[in-house]
This record gives sequence, C-alpha cells and structure tokens, in this order.
Amino acid sequence: MAHSTPDIDPIRHKAATTVFKLAAKTLEAGMHRTLNRPPKGKGWVPCATGPEGIMCRPEKVKEAIEYCKIAYEIHPDIVALNQIALGYEVIGDPESAVVYFRDMERQAEHEDNIAYLGAARAGITRCTRDQRGKEGS
Repeated sequence: MAHSTPDIDPIRHKAATTVFKLAAKTLEAGMHRTLNRPPKGKGWVPCATGPEGIMCRPEKVKEAIEYCKIAYEIHPDIVALNQIALGYEVIGDPESAVVYFRDMERQAEHEDNIAYLGAARAGITRCTRDQRGKEGS
C-alpha cells in the first residue's frame, strides 16, 4: 500500500515546520523525563499518562498544543494531529485527545498511512478505556 502525499506548497510547509519546531521546543520545556533528577522550577505535576515519575507542566503542554493546532491549520500534517492528541492525553483530557485521535484516524485512512492509523486507534482505545475506568469508579 503506497502512502499518498497531498500536494505540498513549499512556503506553507516551511511556515508550518517553523511553528511545529516552536511547539516541540515548548513541549520540551513542559516535559521532564529524567527520573533520577527532579525538575527545576514550579508548576510540575505527574503526567496523567505514562510511567510513574514522568512530570509535566500542563500550561507548557497546552501552549505546545496550541502551536501544533496553528501548524496544522497552515499545513495539515498528521504529525501535528498526533502531537495534539498526545498532549491532551498527557495532561489528563482524554475526551479532547479522542477528538484528535479520530481526526488522525480519518486522515491516516485517507492517506493510506498504516503506522499513524495504528497509532490513532491505539490512542482511541487507551483514552476510551481510561474514560470507562473513571466512570466505573
């Protein structure tokens, strides 16, 4: 199965890439993955998902999500949808994460992108399983 790529406007792609790099840098400032060293600064909380000890700054993650949304508006790259969905999942908003995982699933089907289709479906399963678990508590 060949994966179809939409026509890419190089200027829009470059603009989206610039915004996406800003999102990645912002997310990097909002995530702490080093388990043997505590994070510096204020606002760190345990991530809603992931292994114990992984910390995030929800405000930075939300900022990164907004940058990814802007990047996606400029150029609809599936990677941005994935980062938006994962961001929502990390800060404990599975309902919003599912919305973006479903958008990602539709786009992956349209592009015949098996890897992202699997990632989208796994994300939907994780988030809906987590929601059902909370409702049963």
